[in-house]
Amino acid sequence: MNVETAAVRATYRICEGGGDPGDARAAAIRAWRGSLGDDDLVLGARYDALCVHAPNGPALLRFVEHGDDGVVGFLAVAPRRMRAGGRELRAGVLSHLAIAPAHRSLGPALMLLDAVLAASAGRFDLVYGIPNANEGASAALRRAGMQPWTMLERRVRIVRHGPYLDRRAPRWLARPAGLALDALDATAGAWRFRRRPRLRGRWATRFEAAMDAPWAAAADHPAITAVRDETMLRWRFDAAVGNPVRYFLVTDEADAVRAWFACVVEPQWPHVLDVHDFWSLDGCGAIDRAALHLLMRAARRDGRAAVSLRAAIAREAAEPWCASGFRPRGGQQVFVRWLDSRLAASPPAAHLTYIDQDG
Repeated sequence: MNVETAAVRATYRICEGGGDPGDARAAAIRAWRGSLGDDDLVLGARYDALCVHAPNGPALLRFVEHGDDGVVGFLAVAPRRMRAGGRELRAGVLSHLAIAPAHRSLGPALMLLDAVLAASAGRFDLVYGIPNANEGASAALRRAGMQPWTMLERRVRIVRHGPYLDRRAPRWLARPAGLALDALDATAGAWRFRRRPRLRGRWATRFEAAMDAPWAAAADHPAITAVRDETMLRWRFDAAVGNPVRYFLVTDEADAVRAWFACVVEPQWPHVLDVHDFWSLDGCGAIDRAALHLLMRAARRDGRAAVSLRAAIAREAAEPWCASGFRPRGGQQVFVRWLDSRLAASPPAAHLTYIDQDG
């Protein structure tokens, strides 16, 4: 321990918040205020989703206190059920790290990370984190002994070309050219899938029992992926704090669900349909391109200009998205600490989406 580290640890201390639940809730809200928002009602709802209503048990909580200022930081590890190769895994995701502005330095963040990772041993098989795209957060995770695992890549597909042409051409040309490209795109898609068994698409505002079928029928796959049963989807999406989630369901002629997409439209980006998660009968493999065609058509009909996906998926799983015109637009590094010796000896690939973020 160097002099600087010793000084930090003398000024700050880690506490578990294991006493009065109301005290822990109030301390978390205080630590988050200004970092995760300023509305205490929303922050309280986030705490309840993380610590009260979570389906996989309570999160592991740690606070950092300053000698003069009290609680100035918070970090949790939220339990997540995952599977890989037919084996169920106890995963934990680093959640809602926040340090008060006056105390933002590597020291308090590292103290929190060291504390939660030490407490995770024996409780989880792996702990992972998806930091925001800034060097400071990634550096802290590296210093804490976490290693890069995969990239959560953002891919975007334009479905209405006019708004994008507006940036590059005169308006009198952009509008008719955009409409022509839209018509050509829609016609090409319809022609490509004209001989396929008929699939239909429809929107649902809540989880439906029929959505269980793709998860139940998907074959085991060596990649690590979240359990997507009714309990998880209702908690993660139907009861989510923030923007409402809609599901786009792809069904066959018997009205059986073959694929679904959990979608959100962010107020600051109303022209983009964000796919927060998806699943199909193909599991972690290559989704049917016909399902993607229906999704893009539905987005276009809703007036969206683009469809966006954030995912860390294998080349086989990414191929249909790429072939359907989704193009890379950056990404976030995912870090991991393997706490199970078998996983550490042979780290599995990842199949992650927004569902795996801290929420």
